[in-house]
Amino acid sequence: MIGDLQAAMLGTPEISVVVPMHNEEGSVEELARQLRQALPEAHEVIFVDDGSTDRTWPRLLGIHDPDRVRVVKLRVRSGKSAALMAGFARCKAPVVFTLDGDLQDDPAEIPKFLSKLAEGHDLVSGWKRVRHDPLHKVAASRVFNFVMRHATGLQLRDMNCGFKCYRSEVVKRLRIHGDQHRFIPVFAADAGFSVAEVEVRHRPRVHGRSKYGLSRMAKGFADLGTVLLRTRYKDRPAHGFGLLAIAAGVSGIFLLLLSAGRFLPGLAAFAAEALGAALVVCAPVLIAAGWVAEFLLHCQAVGRKPELPEVEQARD
Repeated sequence: MIGDLQAAMLGTPEISVVVPMHNEEGSVEELARQLRQALPEAHEVIFVDDGSTDRTWPRLLGIHDPDRVRVVKLRVRSGKSAALMAGFARCKAPVVFTLDGDLQDDPAEIPKFLSKLAEGHDLVSGWKRVRHDPLHKVAASRVFNFVMRHATGLQLRDMNCGFKCYRSEVVKRLRIHGDQHRFIPVFAADAGFSVAEVEVRHRPRVHGRSKYGLSRMAKGFADLGTVLLRTRYKDRPAHGFGLLAIAAGVSGIFLLLLSAGRFLPGLAAFAAEALGAALVVCAPVLIAAGWVAEFLLHCQAVGRKPELPEVEQARD
């Protein structure tokens, strides 16, 4: 406890907590109270208001404390990734937590994350085995996580969980935008950080309503290609575009054969033929895009000193 007090007096918190919020006026004071109870003396909480249209911001101003609770407001709604980046830029502690502002994440679970982090991991993600959400939301999350595990190779059961714990080195390396927050563990693992998972309690929503629907899964799948290009194929983009070209070409030829064989009725056959032709045309375009990406990567490297892999050395 004395060490905690000394750290607090020196302005160096042990734990930073970033909480993105959008229209969560009913949760502000209670979440702040629960975090205060769960965290050590030397801590800071950074609430980021993502363009709320209710009374979230006035309530945040009411709990603002320069030493412990800081509040940041994004003028317009910019998305969870932007809110997280705004919070990460202001963190001072060597350990950073993120959790949602709807009270469904329980701050009392924080010691679980710290224990897992102490095992030598760099990022610990929560896993909500039992979820108190509508059935369609749970089903969409299960499908999304199944596809992400097989596409990225990262075996997390709940990649999209907002309750996470990081070493500060991880958040300093992150560059996310749009809806890429759900892929943070993928980016961290690609950078060589150790990623683990702990089961956490998920509480029913008490205030407000969920900001996510089935469209979230569609956005996640749309972002998957970008994520794979930024991670698995970042040094060989032509391979990534080549796989897309093969998939487009094979699918297009299959649709053309299907329509030519008269297996489909008139309108369906016409649609299959049009889509098949478009996919066949897209295939060489994708290959050309891969070549352009490779050329740009080469031009970027010309004239620079070779970048050596990062190494970790034993501390003296």
